[in-house]
Amino acid sequence: MKLKRVATFAAVVVLGASLASAQTAGASAAPATKPADDLRHGIELFANARYSEALPIFDSLFLDSSAGALRADGAYWSAMTLLASGDPSSAEKAVESFLVAFPGHARTSEMMYQKARAVFLQKDYERSVRAFQAFIAAFPESDQVPASVFWSAESLYSLGRLSDAEKLYRTIGERYPDSVKAEAAKYRLSLIQFKYREDELLTLLKWSHEESLRIIEEFQRREKAYEQALDVYQKRYGEAKRGVAQTQSTLEEQVASLKAAMDDLAKRLQEKDARVVELERLQAELGASAAAPKDREAAAASAAPETGEAELLAMKQRTLALMQFYLERLAARSTSGGGK
Repeated sequence: MKLKRVATFAAVVVLGASLASAQTAGASAAPATKPADDLRHGIELFANARYSEALPIFDSLFLDSSAGALRADGAYWSAMTLLASGDPSSAEKAVESFLVAFPGHARTSEMMYQKARAVFLQKDYERSVRAFQAFIAAFPESDQVPASVFWSAESLYSLGRLSDAEKLYRTIGERYPDSVKAEAAKYRLSLIQFKYREDELLTLLKWSHEESLRIIEEFQRREKAYEQALDVYQKRYGEAKRGVAQTQSTLEEQVASLKAAMDDLAKRLQEKDARVVELERLQAELGASAAAPKDREAAAASAAPETGEAELLAMKQRTLALMQFYLERLAARSTSGGGK
């Protein structure tokens, strides 16, 4: 819409100049009247946004060899009509045809500018930057230089080259503060600053997200290591517990066995004691009834029980000592096993 308004305004301004030129040419040759009328009619259609009707008129005028100087006007308006109708690709070709057919024409600078605009409208931003820079280099004093700088900046902005675009936007504000593009450049600068802050925020969010993921991964790794260590500990604890139970059971069996052995020894000692008593009784009876010659035999008989009694008493002491040793050893092993 903005391009159409600009083109319509240009049509009104240029209409007078084109018609005056046509009338000047027609003053010397009557046949030029029809091309001039066609040009006037085409521009009126263009001004009313009737581009599909205006374009054939301008093309016919460009191809009319009898139109003279108006052929360039026809080529110019053909390119402008294509731009206004939203066909920048065809408009670029029309501009190239104009530049080839009319080198050095007064509208050459504007045609180069419109070609760069057509490239920009095709969103070919890399080529658009080169086209605008070529225009600025060829016509540094043109009134369209500020606009060319602005559209170059727009191309860079669209490419994401914000730093380069920012420099060009600032150039417009510094060198061309009265340009119609100055306010738009100022607005773009504010958007770029906002974009910088947005990128910084996104970077910070990305860093925070990555750091959170790293922390979560580290926590999961440590949790897994803790669970593995806990499993190993529980396994070892279970094995140690089973070992203690087995050891305790073995000690209880050994104690029971020793107790049984002690009971057996005590029973045998009781039997020996009873036998000793019986022998003593028999000795007393023999001593009372035996005669004097038999004293030696009686003495020998009495010595035998005394000797047997002494042996039994010694055996009893050894058994008690052995039992005390095993009880102390069992008590020590039970204490050490419980500690573990």
